[in-house]
Parts: sequence; structure tokens; C-alpha cells
Amino acid sequence: MTKGTRRVKYPDPNRKKRRCLIAIVVVIIVALTALLWRLSADERVVTFPYFVEGDKIEVTSLFQYSGPNPDCGEEAGEDIAALSVTNRSGKHVTQETLTLKLATGEKLVFEIQDLPANETAWVFASDNTSCTQDAQVTSLRSSARMESDDQLMSDKVAVSVEETAVTLTNLTAEDLPGLTVFCHTRFDDAFFGGLVYSYPVDNLPAGESVTIQAEDCYLGEAAVVRIAQES
Repeated sequence: MTKGTRRVKYPDPNRKKRRCLIAIVVVIIVALTALLWRLSADERVVTFPYFVEGDKIEVTSLFQYSGPNPDCGEEAGEDIAALSVTNRSGKHVTQETLTLKLATGEKLVFEIQDLPANETAWVFASDNTSCTQDAQVTSLRSSARMESDDQLMSDKVAVSVEETAVTLTNLTAEDLPGLTVFCHTRFDDAFFGGLVYSYPVDNLPAGESVTIQAEDCYLGEAAVVRIAQES
């Protein structure tokens, strides 16, 4: 090429065809990746202990329980699916729904109310669904609501418990009307059931004490987990 001569670039007749081939390959790769992810999700097994809500809630184990189900209106059942759940959040779990899927495709739902920080609850399938001893879990999801850890109105009320007898003492100089006491049953080192029992206290006079019977907690000891006042 002599000095001053410009290089002429001719159009590539296959350029459009190559672009189409590249686009097709990309689409195939994306489709195969999605398919492989779905297959691996179907084959995935959840092992315990397992954390949900980040590292805030620990699900220690899945086990079987036979007897009256406190999370299903005391309906009796055999080999009911149950979870051991511990609150590691440092906050008070006011409400939580755990949805568990088994390798068989069956879904189990568990409900938890008022689980204070560092407490453990044994929660049972909401519809009394049973599971096998070697059931494989493919997914475990949680939806939880949390608040500050003190839900006992501790600046106004002192609480003492003796088995199922709960005594409230008004620490203020004013009456406290419209109280509701929420309790779990403490059985060994855990709460027996995910749902709470509620007991109304119409009025707690200033400086005085009132004792209520948490008769639903007969399997163990009443554990007061929340006190609320009507606004």
C-alpha cells in the first residue's frame, strides 16, 4: 500500500448471522441455567439446625408428636409434625409463620405467637398434619414480625407465677383497667405449643395485686409472655 492510500473496510456479510447465533446461544444458556436451578431446588434437602430470618430464628429439629395439639384447638393426632424453634434475635417475636415443604410435595404450616428472646417453643402443624420419622425437608420459609423485647409493661406491673397461678401487682398510683395477660405453657425448658392463651383482667387497682388462673397451662407452668392494655 503506497503512502496516502486509505484502507477500505468492506461490510462483513456474515455479521448479522453471527449476532443471531450469539443471541440464540445466550437464550439457551439462560434456559438451561433456570432448569438446572429448579432441578437442584427440588433435590435440595434442609438439614437441622436451620436458620431463618437471617440468623435470628433457629429451627433446631423436626420431630413427631402424638396427643392433643395445642396449635389445632387441642385436636388429638398421631405422629403430628412438630418443630423446635428458638428465638435468637434479641427481640420479641410477636407473630411468625413457618412454611415447610417436604420432598413428597406436602406443605406444613406452623404458627408462633409471642416468643420472647432466647426462648424455645415446640410448635405443631396447624392442621394436625403428620409426618414420617425420616421426612426430608426441601424448603423452610418464615414470615415474622418482631418488636422490642419487653412486652410485659414491666414499668407498671410486677408478675409472679406459681404453677398456673399468675399474680399481677400494680406498681403505679393509678388503676390499670382493661388488661389482657398472654401465656405459654412452659414444659421442661420449652414452651409447649406456638400459640398463646389469653386471660382478661378487668381492672388492676393502684398498688394492689390480682391473681388469675391460667388453667390452659396445666401440662406445666404458666409463662407470662405479654401484657397488653386496651387503648
